[in-house]
Amino acid sequence: MNDASIKVLMDYLPTDWWRRKSTCQILLNWFKRYLLGLFLSVEIEGKVQHGLYTGFLLLYKENLMWATAGHIIDEIREIKSNPNVRIVRMRWLDDSKISGAESVPVHSSNFRTYSATEFGIDFGVADITGLDRENILKNNRIEIMTEQGWKNLHLANPEGYYIIGYPKEWVETNEVRLPNNRILGSVLANAACIPVEQIEYPGKHPTKEFWNDPRAFYGRMLPYSDEPGHQPENIKGMSGGPLISIERTPNREFRYRLFGIQRSWDENTRSIRVEPIENIIPRDEYLM
Repeated sequence: MNDASIKVLMDYLPTDWWRRKSTCQILLNWFKRYLLGLFLSVEIEGKVQHGLYTGFLLLYKENLMWATAGHIIDEIREIKSNPNVRIVRMRWLDDSKISGAESVPVHSSNFRTYSATEFGIDFGVADITGLDRENILKNNRIEIMTEQGWKNLHLANPEGYYIIGYPKEWVETNEVRLPNNRILGSVLANAACIPVEQIEYPGKHPTKEFWNDPRAFYGRMLPYSDEPGHQPENIKGMSGGPLISIERTPNREFRYRLFGIQRSWDENTRSIRVEPIENIIPRDEYLM
C-alpha cells in the first residue's frame, strides 16, 4: 500500500479510531521508544525490594535527561540519602533487543537531579552523562523527545490523548541470592498505552486534593472502543510517563505532541491529573 492509499484511508477512519485497541498497540510500539524505565533494587533490614520508575528521554539544549514526575525524583533522593537503605542495583531499561543487554547499568548513583515540587510543579529530571549517555545512545531503538515535541501546542487540534508508562501490576521481578551476599535480580516490564479524553476542570473538591489544581490537565481514561479489558486496573507506576496527543493534519498525516507528565490519578473515576508542559518549560533552569 502506497502513501497515497494510506491518506485516502485516513479520510474514512471511524471517529473512535484512536481509541481502538489495534491503534493503541501500533502507537505503543512507537511511543515506548521514548520511554526509559529506571529499575532500582534496594536492601532494607536484610530484605530486598524492587521498584521500576517511569520516565522518558528528553534532549534540551544538548543536555540528555531522564524526565519524570517531581515526586519520583523526591522519592529517589530520599532512598539514596537514607543510611538504612543499601542500593543493590540501578539500571536503565532501554528496551534493547540485544540478548543480555536489555538494560544498562547506572554507573554512578550520584547523578544530578532536579525536582520542581517545591514550586508546586510535579516535574523532575536526572542528568544522563558519561558512559550512561553513550550506552543509551548506542541503542537504535531509542527516540528522544526534543523541543519539537511541544512546539506550537496552541495550534494543536487533538482527537485524543494517551498516557504511556509502566503500570506496577504489569511489572514482574525475580531475585536469587548468590554466595558472598550477592543478589541476582531480573525484571520484565510491559508498557501500557491508555486512551484519554480531556475533561473540564470541575473545581476544587472539599476533601479530595486530587482536584485542587486549576492549572492541571485533567482527563479520563477510556476503555478500548472495540474490545473490553486488556488495560491495567491500577495505573500506579505510570507517574512520570508522557501524555501524548494524536491528530490528523490537513495534509492527512498523523501528528503527535507532548502535552504533559502524568502525576496522579483518582481510582474511583479513573481520572488522571497531568502536569502541563506549559507549566514546566517556563522554569527551564533545571533543563540547562
